[in-house]
Amino acid sequence: MTIRQLSMELGPNYKEHNIIGYSEKISEVVSIAKTVAPTSLSVLISGESGTGKEVFAELIHKLSDRKNNKFIAINCGAIPEGLIENELFGHEKGSYTSATDKSRGYFEVADKGTIFLDEIGELPLSSQVKLLRVLENGTFMKVGGSVNVKVDVRVIAATNKNLPKMVAKGSFREDLFFRLKAVTLQLPSLRERLSDIPVFVMKFSADSAAKYNRNQLIFEKEALSEIMNHHWKGNIRELKNFIDMLTVMETGRTVTGDVIRKYIKTDHSSSYLPMIMEDTHKDADLIFKTLLEIKSDINLIKKFILNTYTNKPSVPFYEDPGKSILNPEREIVPTEELSEKDEIILTLKKHRGNRRKAAEELNISERTLYRKIEKLGIEL
Repeated sequence: MTIRQLSMELGPNYKEHNIIGYSEKISEVVSIAKTVAPTSLSVLISGESGTGKEVFAELIHKLSDRKNNKFIAINCGAIPEGLIENELFGHEKGSYTSATDKSRGYFEVADKGTIFLDEIGELPLSSQVKLLRVLENGTFMKVGGSVNVKVDVRVIAATNKNLPKMVAKGSFREDLFFRLKAVTLQLPSLRERLSDIPVFVMKFSADSAAKYNRNQLIFEKEALSEIMNHHWKGNIRELKNFIDMLTVMETGRTVTGDVIRKYIKTDHSSSYLPMIMEDTHKDADLIFKTLLEIKSDINLIKKFILNTYTNKPSVPFYEDPGKSILNPEREIVPTEELSEKDEIILTLKKHRGNRRKAAEELNISERTLYRKIEKLGIEL
């Protein structure tokens, strides 16, 4: 098969834009991306995990007049809260103990280029303020700095969370949300583009065969039907990993329906799949900082548990002994515009002090909840 034939089979947007598929929904998204790319508008890409948000961010960058400058992708959820501003905006020498020299953040490095902020919903409120300022006037201050730094950076953000709901709860700034969503791309899930699944299977099986030095798998009609009927919660990313696994695990090159059923449950609720691990390069400095952050969180949790058992030895820290354990003298009436502190107190009361359940309802991690309890001075 020639490159031209392969490109035609993978869809009209593959050869030029590396976008696989024929479905109407994906064609509409490509059309919007091509229209907005030459402008300087911010773009918000929404969609479930694994739907290809970074692929579309790169497409917009490559079709813009910034294509010859840097494209930097950042996962906001992978950087500890205490380090995010340092990573985005850099720091001045002496701004903290180990800051022996000044540092450039991602925004400064990406000047004249594009920054892709994945999982934007994980960005702390304090950092959201700085991001809004960059979007509005292109300036920011480094950590520990007193002078504005001017940059020209296009921001593309992505999320799999419900930002309007987060805005209503006060965990995401409304002004930043409206500033980011100048143009919104809603990526369809894999179950919304079932007709594209055989095309993905063909492409991924060819790539996997080359990657692992195997003959390419041949999928029978029943096998493709099983794959199309399965609910791929991780969408394209999960399907690709599944094909990688089949390529390595199956000695026979013809894949039947029985082979597929061997690896995925017929009720489509979950799967039991061997996992192919990719080699990844981690920045040693970031890992060290993350470990320090985790150590700090562990010490904070130990402090809470010790204080709880010291003050209330007969009552587990997650139970309500018949009355409120949180500021009983200060009753809070629920309203639509609660402060963050009051919302946390009410949620903890609702779940009788259970941090895990409270964190789930607040849509934050337990680590973040412990930090907020400490920072806001919430007495337990």
